[in-house]
Amino acid sequence: MVNCPEPDFGNLPAATARLFDAAARTSFFQQSGWYDLIARHARPEGVEFHLYLDGDPANAGLPLRTDGARRLRAMANAYTLEYGPIGAPGADVERLASAIAAEDPRHEMIVLEALDPLAASFPALVDGFRHARWAAKPVFDFGVWYEETGGLDFRRYFETRPAILRNTVRRKTAAAQGIEYRFAEPATDIEALIADYETVYRNSWKEPEPFSEFMPALIRFAFRVGALRMGIARIAGRPAAAQFWLLWAGRAVIYKLAHDKMFDELSPGTLLTMKMMERVLENDRPDEINFGRGDDPYKKMWLGRRRERWIIRAANPRTLHGATRAALWLASRMRDKLTAKGP
Repeated sequence: MVNCPEPDFGNLPAATARLFDAAARTSFFQQSGWYDLIARHARPEGVEFHLYLDGDPANAGLPLRTDGARRLRAMANAYTLEYGPIGAPGADVERLASAIAAEDPRHEMIVLEALDPLAASFPALVDGFRHARWAAKPVFDFGVWYEETGGLDFRRYFETRPAILRNTVRRKTAAAQGIEYRFAEPATDIEALIADYETVYRNSWKEPEPFSEFMPALIRFAFRVGALRMGIARIAGRPAAAQFWLLWAGRAVIYKLAHDKMFDELSPGTLLTMKMMERVLENDRPDEINFGRGDDPYKKMWLGRRRERWIIRAANPRTLHGATRAALWLASRMRDKLTAKGP
């Protein structure tokens, strides 16, 4: 195993770059450019980034960050929708996890989040930590609402939405006066759309972003690699709603959306989402559309299926903190078993 501290994700060695290229065939959030965005624009104070590699040349990698003394965490945050080992299918993820756990000086904890519990790498990570004689506990992280859209046109999509959503869209569309839509095109002035997005976000109900430069940088990056689908709704010349999607490997992610509170009664956000849905379904024809993180109640009206992302927490019982956490997990499992059996 090789531990690469503070890797330059924007300028990786060729062999390492190929690992990320292989992973990026299925996920926008596994390409080296995504990790470069996090490293440059979403670094918490005092955090160091590491890239662990298995083999020479490497067949698998895991980008991690420090999380306090002797603790490691996924190089992920609230902006991350998918995380996992880097590399082509069949990479020896179990061996990599075991090697990280055995690194000297010893780590106390390793926490990996936003993982697909159905991926082959998930049990391999758990087994790797356990083979290193660590305690490993998988737990739920967040839900993802989605729809399989292969072969689905917009008319059929709209007709199969709940009546409450269809009626709202029809009513608000009829009431909308002077609403203007602008969308990102190849020749678009992306900086103008970013300015509109930030104006809407400031006037929305949402809390300020913890890293103010991250979203503009992400929009520019997604635009550059052809993944950006972005729309702005204007009312009386004022940006009223904004959102951007990420389209990659046949999947469209509704990534960020906001609307100006001043226009609540007109529901410009709902109308813009439907316009974006129409454009993406008719022009891009993805196999799936999903809503990213979270089980917000409104999402199931738009996309009717749900899956989950999970966390793996691993604790080193040969350290005081790790032993304490492992003991707590064991006690919790025993309590759950006793509760399930009943009196």
